[in-house]
Amino acid sequence: MSQEDALETAFGAAQNAQHSYLSTMGPLILAASHLGIAKDSRGFARLFDLAHALVIRECTSLEQEFGLIETQKKDIRTSRVFYHLTEKGRALFEHRTPAHG
Repeated sequence: MSQEDALETAFGAAQNAQHSYLSTMGPLILAASHLGIAKDSRGFARLFDLAHALVIRECTSLEQEFGLIETQKKDIRTSRVFYHLTEKGRALFEHRTPAHG
C-alpha cells in the first residue's frame, strides 16, 4: 500500500468516527500522526501547506474537546506543538490501517 493510500484509508477511519471536528483537517492530523507522517503542528502545516495557526487551533480541539491527541511539548518561541495519539485516538485506527514509523 502506498503512503498516499495509507493516508487516505487512515483519514477515512478518523473521519468515520462521528466527531464534530472543527474542519476536515482534524481527521487528517490524526491520520498523519497515526502513520508517523507528521508528529508536530509546524511539520504538519508545512507538509500540507496550511497556516500553522489553523493547525494549532485544530490540535487544541482534538486534545481538549475530544481527547484524541496529547501534547508532549510546546516550543514557546515558535508555538510548535509536538503531540501523539492518546489511547482513544489510537482506537480509531485499530484493525483498519497499518501504523508506520
